[in-house]
Amino acid sequence: MGTHFAVCDMVVDLGKQRTSYQGEESVKHQIYLRWQIPAERVEWKDGDGNQKEGPAVIGKTYTLSLGEKANLRKDLQAWRGKSFTEEELRGFDVAKLLGVPATLTVTHTEKNGRTYTNVASLGGIPKGMDKPSAENGVTLYDNDNAGTFENLPKWLREKITAQIDPGKVEDEGAGPRPFADDDLDDDVPF
Repeated sequence: MGTHFAVCDMVVDLGKQRTSYQGEESVKHQIYLRWQIPAERVEWKDGDGNQKEGPAVIGKTYTLSLGEKANLRKDLQAWRGKSFTEEELRGFDVAKLLGVPATLTVTHTEKNGRTYTNVASLGGIPKGMDKPSAENGVTLYDNDNAGTFENLPKWLREKITAQIDPGKVEDEGAGPRPFADDDLDDDVPF
C-alpha cells in the first residue's frame, strides 16, 4: 500500500475480451499494463524450484479506448501530467509506455475473503527525483510480437488464448491503435 516510484515494464494486447459491468455483458478490446516497483523487493520460486529475488510488480487491465470517460485516458493524462490534444489521441501508441517511470498509488481491497492489490492512481515522477528503470527488461506482446507470448505469466497467456476473434485485433474506426508508430511531443514522457 502507499505511493511508489515504478516503471512500466509490460504492455500486453489482450485482444477482445468478454466483460461484465452492472450485469451487462459486452466484448471489449483490452490491454494490460504492468509496472516494476524497484524499491519493493519480493522473493519467489521459478518453475525449476530455484529461489529468485526481484522488484515487486503490479498491473492493471484497461479497455483500449481513449474516449473522454475511459479509464485508460484518465490514467495516462494523470501519468503524463497534461491532457491529450486531438492530434495526440489519433493513433496513440501504447507501446511508448514501456520503460516510462511513474508514481503509483497502490491500495488493498477485500473481496470474498481475499485481499487484492490495486493501482488506484498514476502520476509522473517529480522533477529532480531519480527515475527508476526496468531491472528485468520490458515486454511488449501483440500480434506483431507473438514471440514474447511464452515469456508472459500463465494467467495472461490463458486470457489471450481465450480472446474473442483473435484474428481481428483492432476494431475498425475510433480508438487508439494498440501499437502505432506516431511520434509525440518530447516534453511529455509519452
